[in-house]
Amino acid sequence: MTMTLTFVIPILIILVIAGFTAKSMKKSVNHKGKSMSSQWVRRIFGAYISLLLICALVATFINGKDNNDLKKAEVDSLEKEGIALVDAAAAGKLDTIDSSFIEKKWDLDYRDQKLNVTTETAEFFGTQIFVERKNTNDHKIDAIAYRTRSSVNDMDISKLINPIRLKLAGNILILQNPKKAKLEFSMFNNVFSVNQFTGEPSLFEHQSSFYDGQSILYMRIPKDLELIYKSDLNIQYVE
Repeated sequence: MTMTLTFVIPILIILVIAGFTAKSMKKSVNHKGKSMSSQWVRRIFGAYISLLLICALVATFINGKDNNDLKKAEVDSLEKEGIALVDAAAAGKLDTIDSSFIEKKWDLDYRDQKLNVTTETAEFFGTQIFVERKNTNDHKIDAIAYRTRSSVNDMDISKLINPIRLKLAGNILILQNPKKAKLEFSMFNNVFSVNQFTGEPSLFEHQSSFYDGQSILYMRIPKDLELIYKSDLNIQYVE
């Protein structure tokens, strides 16, 4: 309803202006007679009014096709989700974490006493890692990757983000960043003929925003397993 009014009102305004202007021009012509210049003025004015109407109608149909696949996601809400996730992981309270934030789970068999944790390349691994020691040596490493919602221009794009990757090779656990996702968005902006009535910003005044969700890796390891890793990995032990 709001979207319809947004575009119907400018069209009505254009029609009213066109009506008053045409009436005024007709009176002027009746007093002075038709002239070549007045005919050109009417043609130019008529073409401009037609252009305004066409642009307003086209803008109505284009903007009516919203992307219903992407839900709204305000940054303030996303930030709170990230803080709550980190707090819950640090306290070892996995049962309080929303299950929708789970990206992937791993169940790894491992019997050595030491495990080297590293990254595949020299690139920065931005995921925060929480490690909890089990009460027994069950020779299993349980890992869960969590990520809160991500957004572009307040649109939830979480389902388009790939999860982190783990690879166990011998006594080395390799951490890999998510595979890069290529996101393409098209933006339609109302032309001047519509914006002059709606007051909307022009295309050149538009700013895009991106918010990356909080990513953590929670690992439960055997009681006496020793982890060996470089200081650049953000690993925190859960007491």
